Amino acid sequence: MKPPSAGLIAGGVVGIAAIVLISIGTPNNRKPPAAIAATSSVAAPSSVAANGFTLASTSVDLPVDEATYPDGPHADVVNANCTACHSASMALTQPALSEDQWKATVTKMREVYKAPIAEQDVPAIVAYLTALPGQKAAAKP
Repeated sequence: MKPPSAGLIAGGVVGIAAIVLISIGTPNNRKPPAAIAATSSVAAPSSVAANGFTLASTSVDLPVDEATYPDGPHADVVNANCTACHSASMALTQPALSEDQWKATVTKMREVYKAPIAEQDVPAIVAYLTALPGQKAAAKP
């Protein structure tokens, strides 16, 4: 018996593929899968453990703080730079610092914490922070 030719095998494969594609139909003719209900009767697990590690799910309500820095010279620079990372209330409740201490703090924010503060904005930020009423106690004698 003679083996089938390559052309006969290729024709058979093309024929089978055509039959399968015709039976499946075009993508527009297919019925979409049933949607998963938004309110599932199965609760999500509160923790997952594997290989000695446990990940627990938790919810934290963060306080809302919409305070801005008080008006004054360079307040716009401070509001534009500092509130990108933390609230005004957080900075305004710091203890009184000298100009050198504020400069060191702002420099640390830029270099250590990678705060997006332009180098030319540092003097304006330091001047603003040292001019705040609560900061007068730390001014150099």
